[in-house]
Amino acid sequence: MLVLASLLTLLVIAGTPFVPQSDGQVNNQGGNNQGGNNNQGGNNQGGNNNRNAGGIKIDASGVVSLAVATDTTGTLDKKRREAVAKKTLNADINQFSKLRYVSLVELEQVVAHLLTEQKPIPDEVFYLAGLQQISEVYVLPETKDLIIAGPAEGFAPDAVGRMVGVNSGRPVLRLDDFVVALRTLAHEREVGCSIDPVPARLAELQRFIKQGGPSTAEAVEARFNQMDDILGMQTVRVDGVPAESHFGVAFVEADYRMKRISMGLENPGVKGLKSHLAMIGAGGNAMQRWWFVPLYDAIYRSEDGLAYRFAGQRLQLLAEEELADAAGNRSAAANTRVSTKAFAKQFTEKFPELAAKSAIFGELQNLTDWAVFVALMQKENLPEKVEWKMTTLLDEKQLTVPTYNAPKTVPSSVNYKRTGNSIVGLVGGGVLITPNRTLHKSMTTAPDSQRLESARQLATSTNRSEAHRWWWDASK
Repeated sequence: MLVLASLLTLLVIAGTPFVPQSDGQVNNQGGNNQGGNNNQGGNNQGGNNNRNAGGIKIDASGVVSLAVATDTTGTLDKKRREAVAKKTLNADINQFSKLRYVSLVELEQVVAHLLTEQKPIPDEVFYLAGLQQISEVYVLPETKDLIIAGPAEGFAPDAVGRMVGVNSGRPVLRLDDFVVALRTLAHEREVGCSIDPVPARLAELQRFIKQGGPSTAEAVEARFNQMDDILGMQTVRVDGVPAESHFGVAFVEADYRMKRISMGLENPGVKGLKSHLAMIGAGGNAMQRWWFVPLYDAIYRSEDGLAYRFAGQRLQLLAEEELADAAGNRSAAANTRVSTKAFAKQFTEKFPELAAKSAIFGELQNLTDWAVFVALMQKENLPEKVEWKMTTLLDEKQLTVPTYNAPKTVPSSVNYKRTGNSIVGLVGGGVLITPNRTLHKSMTTAPDSQRLESARQLATSTNRSEAHRWWWDASK
């Protein structure tokens, strides 16, 4: 199970209507990265792949904040991506492919050669030839190869530094995420993150709410600002993967951004996707806990266990109410209100559109694919079937991964609205992947097993370019 949880507090205070000031935008190009991705000998001597963390910034103290692009339509950014990709990528990789194959065995050989020659890892290698999703997996014992395949296109960094497809804007798969998953899931049953209020501060907030207060517009606004200050900085915890890795940072960003959408602080640009704040009415104090879990229609397996297909939108959102006692300790409530369930339901229904529109949720899909794929490798003994030792990828001294400032704290956020004679507000306070459970639940023998096996044969028969034998496109 993958869980991405965010703690929210619902507050209802009597008062008159007013229009709150909008959130300030931070026109900054994203994270405080440390070290390159080529990282020869662990010295972070890398070349040009050390992109920004994405849509958040993390300062040297680990404080997380939002990084917002100035081009909200994406039109200018798309034109810039097209120009960058045309200049930096070879023509064959800078084109859309419904199905691009990547040989992981030969990819590792390329990486090993570059490290031996003390050369930087080029973008086309680090970003797996622009592959945007793991759709199919092929095992080739006859040639000792393991192949992943999916849609792909040319790529370039977007306005906040995230590497995305030129036309689709969808994030591409990253080598460092695969390496982190390989090294982590060998000894961890689950990975994830959580953003939580400090119990003592949550208890203080509970006492403040019970005290009540004046009801003029100005006084209510000041009161909400006090709540923000009382709850203060919330603690970020990353489990299973290095907090300073892109894997860990992306977890935190996805949690943070989902929370902002639920609070009405960020417009995702998806028609029909309402914030939870817009859906709730007056009704006392409560807290909501939101979390993502994997949602694969199925992970299909051929009868011979040499071909697999990942199907489905990868993720769904679940929710429950929580209670906080006088000491600030949280527990599940007996019931969950209708608006909480409704927000989770519509978020899930709109998630494919959201992932296409907001790159961080596309990245969360990719991270889920990597985690499930690595678990599949282990469960089905795929490396053993092709006699692949993964020596370079597993060697932490020879191949290190790019690092960022580790996220440690997130400022609490406030938003509110008028409903009847009350002002309703949300005060915002992770991710848990257990891929083996996902496999157990989702893997099934493909009803068209013979067709899946034929697709594997097609991958082996398609001609490869001698210039890059580790990736190639399906025959048109």
